[in-house]
Amino acid sequence: AACGKKAPDTGKTLASVNNETITERDYENYLRLRQTQQEPIVDKEKEKQVVLNEMIDRIVLSQYAVDNKLDQEPDNYLLMKRVRENILVQAAIRKMLKDNPVTDEDLKKRFQQEVEKTHKTEYRVRHILVKSQDEAIAIIGLLKKGGNFAALAKSKSLDVQTGKNGGDLGWVNQGMVVPEFFEGVLALKKGQSSAAPVKTDYGFHVIKMDDARPLKIPNFEEFINDKRARANLHRKIQDERVEALAKDLKAKAKISYN
Repeated sequence: AACGKKAPDTGKTLASVNNETITERDYENYLRLRQTQQEPIVDKEKEKQVVLNEMIDRIVLSQYAVDNKLDQEPDNYLLMKRVRENILVQAAIRKMLKDNPVTDEDLKKRFQQEVEKTHKTEYRVRHILVKSQDEAIAIIGLLKKGGNFAALAKSKSLDVQTGKNGGDLGWVNQGMVVPEFFEGVLALKKGQSSAAPVKTDYGFHVIKMDDARPLKIPNFEEFINDKRARANLHRKIQDERVEALAKDLKAKAKISYN
């Protein structure tokens, strides 16, 4: 009604309020939402009367709001606009994913692509995180003079959790750390520490690479049986399809900026 279009719900009418109808489907929808917040009423006839009265109260109040142009007040108008957008965006996403479901073949193809581009080595790494480049350079200077990396991590690292363990991050591989950090690791040989600070969004790092070993990569059968890994890749493909749809629609849309 707010959009000036005929309502698509043509089911049996249970009540009418100033020509605005409450249908069976409308009632069932409201009842389901209500029961997520309140316990159902055991007496179903009583429940129906209570729920219908609630719906009628809401309708007359919302009609009063429209009559008094409260729906045109900027804050109310924009809030209703956001709610409508959210509902329609989710509906669009559901339709797209229903029309283009992610199949096991899609998962297998993408899994193979991910394996091909995965760095095949993992590294045992320590780090010391500080705020400034000068602090990091000073720590590198202390290490060159024979300073103990673990001791310096305990006393100077902003990463308290790893710092108390001598800066130990455990075994890391590509994707577990930000790209800049991983590039800093790749620049090192076993036993080496950073010759220059490594900058990330977290600050400045001094990195030490203690060890390296081949990364164990599961085959597709092992992967597909890992519910969490499968769900993550499934979601990733879905997200990319949604992004692609939005990009395509934006390319076709008439958009102007003031």
